[in-house]
Amino acid sequence: MNIFKKILVSFVIATLSSTAFAVANPSYEDVKAAIDNTLAKVEETKAALDNGADSKKLIDMVTDARQLQKDIANNVLDVKRNQASNILKKVRTAIQNNELQVAKESLTDAANRYKEIQQLYASTH
Repeated sequence: MNIFKKILVSFVIATLSSTAFAVANPSYEDVKAAIDNTLAKVEETKAALDNGADSKKLIDMVTDARQLQKDIANNVLDVKRNQASNILKKVRTAIQNNELQVAKESLTDAANRYKEIQQLYASTH
């Protein structure tokens, strides 16, 4: 009987801990919103760069875009999301180094990549 209690307690603890740490898959609407919000922030950053915004504000906007893109949780899109995120890192570095032309080109590249992600996600759902 003692062994049975130990097994039962172990099973209950394992079940509760796995339930507590389970992460639900994001819904279609959540992923679509993350893609749309990220793309909007990238385009907003590009417009701010074109209008001569200061570097601190631009870096904050790029950081916001990188945070938003983390919610693009989909196995099919992960590689493309990571590649686009790396472009945003490049934008931030270019702004820090006052290489505004490189930043503009990279923002255009990032926007195109997020548009591609948007189209790919729409075509698979």
